[in-house]
Amino acid sequence: MDRSVTRPVPAVILLALTAAGCGSGSGGDQKPRETPVRPTVAASRTPARTPARTPGFPQAADGKNVRACHDGSCEILVTKRTKIPLDPRFGFKTFSFDPSDSTWRYTYPIGGSGRLKWLEPPYSGSWVGPTGKQQLVMTVVASDGSKAVISLRPGK
Repeated sequence: MDRSVTRPVPAVILLALTAAGCGSGSGGDQKPRETPVRPTVAASRTPARTPARTPGFPQAADGKNVRACHDGSCEILVTKRTKIPLDPRFGFKTFSFDPSDSTWRYTYPIGGSGRLKWLEPPYSGSWVGPTGKQQLVMTVVASDGSKAVISLRPGK
């Protein structure tokens, strides 16, 4: 029994040495260590092709272009309280969103103001101002407290 136990051990050591490249002398040691350079070169090119962003944080279809929201249909990234210009058909004089507290703020053309915040997912709802003729569906797509991707679209 002792012989059967001792025979596999040298075979395992030989296999490990061969796989590590240690069985062919000092010249063989250099070449296997040079091959990891290829993945490093490929990895150094990757950041140049992809924009830097928080992992898992979605990109906004309209970037930071708030003017894309005028017709009530956009998806933008906001990094501070941002005034969003809207067509008067939605019934708001001013309209804004603040990523620090995920709150929509608005004023009406006839006076008065308010704020709106959805506390549970899907962080979406619709609203129409008192002089508005069309609802506006507002969604917080993603938020981390310092930035948010928000989406607007006309309602029914």
